[in-house]
Order: sequence, then structure tokens, then C-alpha cells
Amino acid sequence: MKNMFNIYYINNEKASEISMLFDNQIVEKITRIKNTELALAGDVDATTGAASKIPVIGQYLPSVDLNGNLSHNRSNRVEDTVKVVSSKSTILKPIYEKAKEVRRLDDSKVGNLVKIKDVYLTVVNSDDVMATKALMSGLVSQVPVEGMGNMNFTSLMEVMFKGSAYVLCGELPHRFGTNEHMMLKIPMSAENEMESQYSISDIEIGKVTVLGIYRGEFERCDVERKINRMMALNDSNKKNQEQSIDIQDSGTDIEDGVREEDKKVIPNTSVTQGKVHYIDVIAIIQDLNV
Repeated sequence: MKNMFNIYYINNEKASEISMLFDNQIVEKITRIKNTELALAGDVDATTGAASKIPVIGQYLPSVDLNGNLSHNRSNRVEDTVKVVSSKSTILKPIYEKAKEVRRLDDSKVGNLVKIKDVYLTVVNSDDVMATKALMSGLVSQVPVEGMGNMNFTSLMEVMFKGSAYVLCGELPHRFGTNEHMMLKIPMSAENEMESQYSISDIEIGKVTVLGIYRGEFERCDVERKINRMMALNDSNKKNQEQSIDIQDSGTDIEDGVREEDKKVIPNTSVTQGKVHYIDVIAIIQDLNV
């Protein structure tokens, strides 16, 4: 069987809207009707003329001729009603079939519905994810505030980090030329965002297929700041720390004899530099061979 897959993640609202553009008719049930008809017809012609030739007996038999028609009709009707169950897989299937499979993203146009197979994905903001999930999960639910009583800290965190997301990056290897890098995001919520009890770490194991909308090529650092609020907050904090260090005396530290400017952490250039292709993800799936 073709086009069978297992869903790790799906943006159900986005997938439903795009799927309805292809076909807005939802099949609820299928009725199968089977008709069986049996018809028999024939002519009957009987005569006793041949029996008259029998010695002795034939001369006493009367001569009789019979003509008639026989017919018989029988019909049988059977109806089977099959209920069609609509699931996320059936909604995603038209998108999977219509999406264009691509091997190079630089040949894609903005707005293309793309299907990227055999790609490895990695979460690039795992530290931010752990901190955000801990705060949004209700680890600190009530915080006493002087003059106001207890404040619902969990609800406050959900509002503050509503735009937080898992930021995933993947590499498309090419036999000729340089490899391409792609980036996508999965919105973060207090509950599990994955399907079938999967976790975000399951996406990082092995190759997966990404279905989405191609949005173009951008600077990686700009995309990371725009698609994840926690990353933007961390960047602003780092800038504030660097400014405070610049204000301080740039002399040698008395304790270890090392200049303060030499003790600054060198940023990871592989994370903040370079260009990436951004994919507005619809689903992350695993193709099945049956």
C-alpha cells in the first residue's frame, strides 16, 4: 500500500484548512448495494406420437400434444453501510499526496507546498525548552505577593511564554555542492504537543519527513529571535551583561591575573551565523513500508 505514514506532530487547524481547499466534502458513510437476479424461461412441448410405434401397447394409447412456456424470476437486494471514520491521518493524506517532494530547497519558491524526506532534525533550544516547560507545567503555581495575596504564577507564565516554541534545525545533504540547512518551529504548550504519546526527543531519532510551506531563506540568528520569545529574552540578557562588563574597569583581575575582556564567553558561531531555509511546518511524519 502506498502513502502510509505515522504522525509525530501535526498542526491540526492548519492541516484541516489546507485539506479543505483540495476537497471540502467530508465522506461520513459509504453504502454498498448488491442486487442478485435469477430468471428462468423455457418452452415445453410433449407428444405421445412416438409411443404409438410400440408394438401392441402403442395401438391403445391416445394421441396427445402439449405446448407450454415456463418462467421464473427471483431477485435479492443487500445493502451494506460502512461508517467512515475521519482522523488526522485522513485529513493529512491529501496534503501528503499534493505536496511536492524536494531535494534542494534553493530551487523552491516562497509559498510552495513541500515534502522533505529523510531529514534529521535537532532541537537547538533545548535549554530554553526545559526552563519554559518547567514554569508552564505548574511547578510554581502560587506566589505570595505583598498586599495582593497569592498570584497564579502558572497563568502568568502561559501569557508571557505564549509565543515560545521548539526550534528545530535540519540539514539536507547534497552529493554536489554545499549542504542546505532548514529551520522550523513547533509551538509550545503546557500539555504534550506531539501525537500518540510521542515526545519532542522522538523526532530527533532517525530520519523523518517534513510537510510544510516554504517561506524563504533568512539569516539564522534573525529567525531564531523571531520565532522563539525565550531566545529573544536570552539575547537581550546577554547584551545587558556585555554592556555592564564594558562599563566596569577593563584592568586585570586581582585574583587570577586575567583581563576581564579575555574571560568573556565566545559565542557559538555555528548557532548564530549562516543562512537557513524556513519551513512553516504542517506535520512531521514517518513514512511506513507495508
